[in-house]
Amino acid sequence: MKLTKQRLLSLISQEITNSVGFYGSSLTEQRRNALKYYLGEPLGNEVEGQSQVRSQDMLEVVEAILPSMMRIFTQGESIVRFSPNGPEDVEYAEQSGDYINHIFNVDNNGYSILHTLFKDALISKNGFVKYYWKTSKEQKKESYENLTEPEYQSLLADAEVEIIEVEDGNKEVDVDNMDYNTMTYNVKVKRVKDYGRVVIENVPPESILVTSTATSLDDCNFIGQRVFKTRSELINMGFDKKIINELPPADEFIYNNEAETRKNYDDSEMSQEYQNIDPALTVVQVVDCYMKCDYDNDGIAELRHVVVGGSGANAYHILENEEIEQIPFAMVTPVPMPHKFYGLSMYDLIGDVQEIKTTLLRQILTNAYMQNNSRTVVVDGQANIDDLLTSRAGGIVRVKSPGAVTPMATPNFMQEGLAMIDKIDSIKEQRSGVTKVQMGLDADQINKSHQTATTTNVMMNASTQRIELIARNFSEGVKRMFQGLLTLVCKHQDQGRIIQLRGKFVNMNPREWVDRYNATVQVGLGSGSQDQRLEVLTRVLGVQEKLISTGGMGIVDPQKIYNTLEKYLENAGYKDASQFFNNPANTPPQPPKPQQPDPALMLAQQELQRLQQKDQAELQLKARKQQSDEVYKTEKMNLDQQKLATDIIRQEQGRELEKEKLATKIIDTAMVDEELNGQ
Repeated sequence: MKLTKQRLLSLISQEITNSVGFYGSSLTEQRRNALKYYLGEPLGNEVEGQSQVRSQDMLEVVEAILPSMMRIFTQGESIVRFSPNGPEDVEYAEQSGDYINHIFNVDNNGYSILHTLFKDALISKNGFVKYYWKTSKEQKKESYENLTEPEYQSLLADAEVEIIEVEDGNKEVDVDNMDYNTMTYNVKVKRVKDYGRVVIENVPPESILVTSTATSLDDCNFIGQRVFKTRSELINMGFDKKIINELPPADEFIYNNEAETRKNYDDSEMSQEYQNIDPALTVVQVVDCYMKCDYDNDGIAELRHVVVGGSGANAYHILENEEIEQIPFAMVTPVPMPHKFYGLSMYDLIGDVQEIKTTLLRQILTNAYMQNNSRTVVVDGQANIDDLLTSRAGGIVRVKSPGAVTPMATPNFMQEGLAMIDKIDSIKEQRSGVTKVQMGLDADQINKSHQTATTTNVMMNASTQRIELIARNFSEGVKRMFQGLLTLVCKHQDQGRIIQLRGKFVNMNPREWVDRYNATVQVGLGSGSQDQRLEVLTRVLGVQEKLISTGGMGIVDPQKIYNTLEKYLENAGYKDASQFFNNPANTPPQPPKPQQPDPALMLAQQELQRLQQKDQAELQLKARKQQSDEVYKTEKMNLDQQKLATDIIRQEQGRELEKEKLATKIIDTAMVDEELNGQ
C-alpha cells in the first residue's frame, strides 16, 4: 500500500518545521550578522555624539580571496575533466568533458555562477547551486500560399505544426497544352518546437532547508528550497490552477531576515509587506522538497521530488510528486566542519576581530575629536558662556579675570590605539589567511632592498596555503555539480548537438556516453606561483627539445611537446592553444619515409636490370631478324610468283602470236590460190 497523501504531507510539514535554516533559527541570525558585517552596517552599539565609523574587515578579506578563487578555477580552458573507466571510454570521456564545460560556460554564465557560489560560501557559511533540465517551447508563425493537395497533407502530417487558418482556392495548371483547374490552399500555421537544455542557478543560502541530522548532501534525507512565485508563474509552469488559487498569500514570508538585510542595504524604506492587488500577481510560497521516504511501502526509502505550496504547519498542498535519481544541488564551504552540514564562514573567523577593530577606530577618532575640541573648565560667573559655546576659528571669549577659562587635559590615545590596530590586523591575517604580503601591501617587505626572490616566493607560498586549501574545499562541490550535469545530459538529451570547440564544429551525442565518468577538477593553483610554473614548464620544454633532437629516446614525441606548450599557454592566460600550435593528435599521420636501400643490393639490382635489358635486346633483335627473314621470304615468293606469271603470260602471248602468224599465212595462201584460180 502506498503512502497516503495526508501522511506524506505530515512528513513534509515535520521536515520543514524541524529543518536547519527555518525561520528564527540561530543559523539565520548568524548569516544575517555576517551580511551586516560585510555590508558595514551599524552594529547597534553606537553612541550619539561619538564616532560611529565601522571597520569592514570582512569585506576586505572576502574581496581579497575572490580574485584568487576565480583565477584558480577559470584560468584554464576546462574547469573539469572526466576520467575514463576503461580504454574504450577515452574518446567519450574527453568529449563529455568538453561538452559539459561548454554547457557550463556558454549555455550558462559559468563565471557569474562560480563568483556568486564562492561569495555566498565566504559570507554565509555554505554556497548552493541547483541544476536541472528545462524543457521550453519555441513558437513561430508561418504562412504558405498556393499549396497543392499533397503539399497541404504533408503540412498536416507535421507534428510540430498547428493550423491556424486555411483558405481554399483554384489555380489553372497547363498540362499538355490543356488548361485544368486544381485545388490550392493558403495556410497560416503556428510551428511549436520543444527543446531542452541544462539550467544552472545560484540558490540564496536563506532559501535552503536541510534536515538537522545531515552532514553532507550524500547522507541528506531531506533538503528543500523555499521560493516565492506569483500565482501566474506557477500556473504557467503547468501546476493545477485550482490548487494554486487556493494557496494563501505569503505576506509574512516574502522576505526573511537575511533577505531583508540584503535588500534594505539599497533601499531602507521599501515596504516588506507589499502585495500586488492583482490576484494573478499575488506572491505565494512554494517549497521544492527532495526527501527519502518509503512511498511504495516496500521497506526501503526512495528519493522523491515533492513540490508543496502554502505555508504553516499542516497547511501545505502537494503540487508535484515523482521519484528521482539524484539531489540536484551542489554545495561548497570554505572551512568544512567534521560531522556537520554547515561549515564556517569568514564571519565566524574574523567577526569578533572586526568588532574590536571598529571599537578601536571609534575610540581613536573620538580621542582625536577631543584633542581638537577638548572640554573646558570655566570659573562660574567669570566668562561669557555664549562666547564659549560659539566655536569658530579666531573667535573671542570674554572673561572677567585671567585663568577663568582653561582647557581640560585629554590623554592622547592615538599611538597606543594604532599599535593595537596593528595587533588586531595580525590576528586577522592569521585567522583568514589573507596577508599584506599576498595583497602586495606590506611596505616593510617591499622596501627591503636585500629581499631575494627566493625569500619572497617562500613568503608568498606560505601566505597562499590557506587560499589553496579553500580552493580544494570548493573543488569538491564543483566536481559534484559537473557530475550532476553529465547525468542530466545523458538522461534527457536524446539527439546530437553540434557545437564549436577550438575552432571546429563537433557533433556531441550523449547517447554514446555513460554517466559514470569520474570528474577531476582542474584547479589552477597547483604548486607554486604562476611565474614558478612558467619557469618549470620552460625547463621541461628545454629538456624535451634536447631529447627530441636525439630521437626522443622513447620518452618524448611531438604530442608531449604540444602538451607542454598547451600548459604553458594556459598558465600564461591563453585558454586556446590551437591559436598558436596544431595538436599532433588531430593531424593526419604523414606517409612513412622510404628506407635507404643496401648498396650491395642496389648493385645486384642494377646488374639484374642490365642482364634483363640485354636479354630483352637480344630477344628484340632476334624477333626483328626473324621478321626480316619472313618479309624477305614473302617478298621473294611474291617475286617468283610474279616472274612465273610473267613467263606464262609471255608464253600465252607467243602462242597467240604464232596463231596469228599461222592465220595470216593461211589467209595469204588462200588469197594466192584465189588469184591463181582467177587467172
